[in-house]
Amino acid sequence: YRRDASSVLAPGPEWNSYPAASAGWNIKNESFMKNVNFVNALKLRVGYGETSNQAISPYQTLGVLSTNAYNFGPTGYAMGYYVTKLPNPALGWEFSKTWNFGLDFTILKNRLSGTIEYYTVNTSNVLLDVGLPATSGVGSYMANIGATQNKGIELSLNGTILDNYHGWTWEASVNVYRNRNKLVRLYSGKPYEIGRAHV
Repeated sequence: YRRDASSVLAPGPEWNSYPAASAGWNIKNESFMKNVNFVNALKLRVGYGETSNQAISPYQTLGVLSTNAYNFGPTGYAMGYYVTKLPNPALGWEFSKTWNFGLDFTILKNRLSGTIEYYTVNTSNVLLDVGLPATSGVGSYMANIGATQNKGIELSLNGTILDNYHGWTWEASVNVYRNRNKLVRLYSGKPYEIGRAHV
């Protein structure tokens, strides 16, 4: 368990807590595996954790002003300020909740070992710029919007092909994975946005 704060976020939402837990079951140590000689190690594990992201530039909660020269009088001009990005006093962390399931195994007198992993990461309150209509006079503002999901499965194998055969040792490894990243929700609450042109 940990608790962090970030000074680039708004007062109040700048603090957040992060729990995490994991557990493992060493199946090989069970009595029903006693006579399974080709399996040297077998472990099932599961883990859950929460993390967050605050990778934004400083002062995003305060908005941005830019300067521009305006005509002032018949011959001169004056320097003025205008808002280019709106402030967001409620800007907070981007959260990710991760589940991980794994199976570790070693077989054939430790000649072949591997890991099977399944993971899913659900991210919410994504930190993104929200574009505004040109008629508002302001281009955008930083906000916590939308949600994404990242999940996949990974298989890693490590094998010893030759084990000190006439002084030669030959090992090989292979890694195969499949990953899917999905946009779950945008700032409107929908998984997509449709633009319409009016004439």
